[in-house]
Amino acid sequence: MIFHWRKMLLIFILFENAEGWDSSSDTVPNIIKLQAMDMWRLEMAWTMNQKKEHRNQTYEIQVGRSANMDIVDSMNVSRGPLDTVHTMVWTSQLPLNCVDHSVRIRLISDASPSSSWSLWKTNYGEMNLAHDEIRMFPEDEVLREGSTVMFCCIYSTETNITSMFFNNTEYKVINISPQVKAIRVENIKATNTYGVNFYCRMDSIVVNSVIFPPDKPQDFRCETEDMRNINCSWKIKAPNLQGQQGRKYTLLISDSRNVSCNPKSNSASCSFEVIPHQINYKITLLVTNSLGQESETYIFNITDRGVLDSVVVLQLNGSFKGLLLVCQIELEPGGTIQELDKDGSDSVQHYTFRLQHLNHSTRYSTRGRCAVQGNDWGRWTPPRLFTTEPLVSIDLWRQIRDNPNRTVTLVWTPVGNVSYIKAYEVCVSNINPQGSVCMNVTQTEVELPLDIHMCDITVRAVIQSGLSIPSHITIPSAYTAGILKKKRIQGNEKGFQLTWTRDSATTCDYVVEWCMLGSAPPCILQWRKVPANQTSLNLNTGGFTAGVQYTFTVYNCNSEGHRPHEKQIGYSKEQEPTQYPKLDSNPNITWSSVNLKWSFNEEDPSHAGFIKEYVIKVQEDSEAGYDLSSFKQYFADPHSKSFTVSGLEEDQPYTFHLAACTIAGCGPETTATFRTRKNFYLLMAKISIPLLVLVGCCVCLWSYRSMLRGFPKETFGFLHIKALDLDEDLYEASEKIHSLRIEDCTWCDVEILDMPPTVAEKTWLASAEDLSCSFISPKVTLPSFLTPSCHLAADICAATGLTNMTYMSCVQQNVSSEVLETPETKATRQEFSGFSSDYVTSVAT
Repeated sequence: MIFHWRKMLLIFILFENAEGWDSSSDTVPNIIKLQAMDMWRLEMAWTMNQKKEHRNQTYEIQVGRSANMDIVDSMNVSRGPLDTVHTMVWTSQLPLNCVDHSVRIRLISDASPSSSWSLWKTNYGEMNLAHDEIRMFPEDEVLREGSTVMFCCIYSTETNITSMFFNNTEYKVINISPQVKAIRVENIKATNTYGVNFYCRMDSIVVNSVIFPPDKPQDFRCETEDMRNINCSWKIKAPNLQGQQGRKYTLLISDSRNVSCNPKSNSASCSFEVIPHQINYKITLLVTNSLGQESETYIFNITDRGVLDSVVVLQLNGSFKGLLLVCQIELEPGGTIQELDKDGSDSVQHYTFRLQHLNHSTRYSTRGRCAVQGNDWGRWTPPRLFTTEPLVSIDLWRQIRDNPNRTVTLVWTPVGNVSYIKAYEVCVSNINPQGSVCMNVTQTEVELPLDIHMCDITVRAVIQSGLSIPSHITIPSAYTAGILKKKRIQGNEKGFQLTWTRDSATTCDYVVEWCMLGSAPPCILQWRKVPANQTSLNLNTGGFTAGVQYTFTVYNCNSEGHRPHEKQIGYSKEQEPTQYPKLDSNPNITWSSVNLKWSFNEEDPSHAGFIKEYVIKVQEDSEAGYDLSSFKQYFADPHSKSFTVSGLEEDQPYTFHLAACTIAGCGPETTATFRTRKNFYLLMAKISIPLLVLVGCCVCLWSYRSMLRGFPKETFGFLHIKALDLDEDLYEASEKIHSLRIEDCTWCDVEILDMPPTVAEKTWLASAEDLSCSFISPKVTLPSFLTPSCHLAADICAATGLTNMTYMSCVQQNVSSEVLETPETKATRQEFSGFSSDYVTSVAT
């Protein structure tokens, strides 16, 4: 039967191995596609029949070159099991036109043997094409600066050459095949307009261009000076080539309109006309060439940088009919002169001049003169003084509260010459239901009730000449905002450096909001607007206080308004905490540990720094009140509110000190004293174990009780202890424990009397081996005719009635045993017949 089962198990194992071998080795990748995408990139595609696999598969790919299949590259790639067709693109340093490139693939696995290699599949080069002239690659290509490129020459027959030339520099030849020779050029440099040359012989030369991909444009910005045209400028590394191999610049305006730019070589700018009725612009600059593309975006409001124009009318009195008149106007400061030609008339004539690009809040002087064409100029008119309007703008922001009712608090800061401001006009435009309401206020803050729908709010300053440039903000519709995770940052004495992730949906600007007094109320709201193409802000306002937590909320902006994007909290400088944790007065206490628990709000914004850890100091107290030992324990999880102090002694008081710590140090301590419990389990074990052993022995010996009763005494002879050995052991033990030490006893009376004893007072105790040795009690007498030489030492305490252990030595006398033996002594001798010693031990109580 055993042989039968062994045979069946062997057949089962062989079957399983055979099945696993079939699944891995017989299934071979099938290369269904291999073609060149360009001169350098080879695309391959393959399939694999793996029905049972549900995890990623790893393939080994080898690339061979020439007819000898010289392996030039080997790589492992991972592909998903659900992909029916696997693809990969391989990049070659040698142009694919130079020689044949072949590929083969196999599946590799750690759990089973690798599959067989697929058949080689070949992408053919031009070495096999019939030609009489030398063919060279690459030719008339655009190469990347800093790359490593191989150049090849294909001969019609077998050729043996030793050198080839790149940019008129000789390079050592690499033998690819008998007909194909190549060189390797590393870190090629950018070229001028004429490119770089490559040749095998002086009579056959090819040229290539070496360029670099475009850099990201820097300092990209757009503005308008006349509200008619918008001019955009940027800084970028100048290209080394122009024309077809150069760069193309395109402005994408508000994702809807493209403007092609052809900037001059010495300037990087482009202009386009203002789109009617459009104020906000999102402009993206695209820089492309054959190696790549870079972009940068700028968002701005064309009213943010408004300029002024002024109209000057020059009146000419007189009759100048039939004459061609020329008039001039001069503007100071600046010395600008404009001329205007006009035919004369026989009545009053007016010459209108438009003075452009004037600055705000500036006092100008202008004067004019005229002349008949070809004659001298007339006199200048008296100067006319005028002052342009002040530049007043509004920096507008808002706070939205949804509870209990939805309200918006508008806050703004006037920018410019505020002395011209009389009031502010606030207009609210509702979309649903459609309508507009305006009001005038004199403060720079107003609270407005809102519904759940989106609305637009405009604020303008009322000045002497009218209204200032409007400031606009969109209030989004009511929504349920998710909880933003707070990111911790660290400032310095100057301020904070804020950075955040870019939001692709942002179309206007970012707004950074914080409270100047910190995160804890009250709040003096501050904000700063950042263009949408920037994701950082350096706040060096100098008004930040050490030990105060600041919360910075970053809002993104689109056509539906501003929404929270990120939230960051930090300190300009952390300080030690001012609050202490509160220990639980009823911890879990055992005989060797105390489980401390406490409460503390580590996220409280009023803390002077980030709570990063707690420190526990443990002191062992004696009954006298001083420390026996102490230790500290740090643990860096500020969210943990419990800690078990173990390894303590039983029934011992301990004092625990707990404090919260920041990077600047630890704060005030909270103190509590707890006593460990007694270890009743150990006491019970000490009592129970001997009892259990005794009970076990009794149980084991109970069945042998009849046998033990019938055994003769000689059976236990090995238990007999010689008196001499016993006395020596007892003496050594007594010396160690000082049991024989003479002690003063205030309640003991010792009397030594030298008087002859009487026989009646004697009680004899004789030994079986030596009748001269006896156990002596305090009331021992000898017959008068005997004079034994015995030495007695006894301490009799009247208070306790206890006599110390005493050793007595008796010298054998020449007395016959018959004389000494009495019936009492005879019985005593029989009782101690098993012991033999010259020394006896007496214990009297």
